[in-house]
Amino acid sequence: MRDVSFDADGATVQATLDDGAARRWRARFVVDASGRDTFIANKLRCKEKNPAHNSSALFGHYTGARRLPGVKEGNISIMWFAHGWFWFIPLADGTTSVGAVCWPYYLKQRDKPLKDFFDDTIALCPELADRLKDATLVGGDVHATGNFSYCATHCSGERYLLLGDAFTFIDPMFSSGVYLAMHSAFDGAEVVATCLDRPAEAAAARRRFEATMRKGPREYSWFIFRVTNPTIREMFMYPANPLRVKEALLSLLAGDIYGKTPIWPSLWAMKGIYYLISLRSLRRTIGGWRRHRRNIQDMGPLRGENILEAQ
Repeated sequence: MRDVSFDADGATVQATLDDGAARRWRARFVVDASGRDTFIANKLRCKEKNPAHNSSALFGHYTGARRLPGVKEGNISIMWFAHGWFWFIPLADGTTSVGAVCWPYYLKQRDKPLKDFFDDTIALCPELADRLKDATLVGGDVHATGNFSYCATHCSGERYLLLGDAFTFIDPMFSSGVYLAMHSAFDGAEVVATCLDRPAEAAAARRRFEATMRKGPREYSWFIFRVTNPTIREMFMYPANPLRVKEALLSLLAGDIYGKTPIWPSLWAMKGIYYLISLRSLRRTIGGWRRHRRNIQDMGPLRGENILEAQ
């Protein structure tokens, strides 16, 4: 894709194919599913970094990583360490995606090649180090990215929609991106049909779409922004299950946020418990808030090899 321009009747889309041939199309409506390339958001200059979630990431793919046993083999694992958290995602081809989401200060302090720095980071988490002790890094490549959390100011226009990561990306913590993208595609298809077939209803359809597109990221963000908070950690590890909050949380993480499953009373109760504990441990809460404010400070662009700097 090279360019898209809009007018009263639709849009003109220009692209270059893999063989170098140029193509030009007219479209009545454009759907941007370009993912983190955020084609239309970049063109319209409506993409904004999320200052409340300024994280960096290191990641690579491994063969021979030790997965969970039995039917849990394909489950994703999340592990905390001193400067953030790790993901461990088994893939269908036998490789495993491993990454560290960390505060900007941690990645900026590296003074060695990226692979060596990643090895040292993995060593900070004994469980992950044990799972990878017999594993091989595919291609020997480790990559890094700076602040990857962003959101466009809007996800619809008179002749276009932004779907999935083309609109917003928060964090890989709960692997919610694919689900949210698929859900946005179903909702987006209905909006396109409405705009083309019943233009008098287009404005209302777009307003509903905007609200729906923000609901999922908002619900996940509440947990993502607090996952390194000691109070939330204690609650996640708490063995009891008052008001069936564990089932509600699992439903949320499984993507059941747009259906009719009655998860919200339990989730509201969980948030209420969190705020009560935070008030009871006010000194720790304030200290954690101050550390978080320091940790998310922008440390400037990353430098070095294999840096995938966010646009």
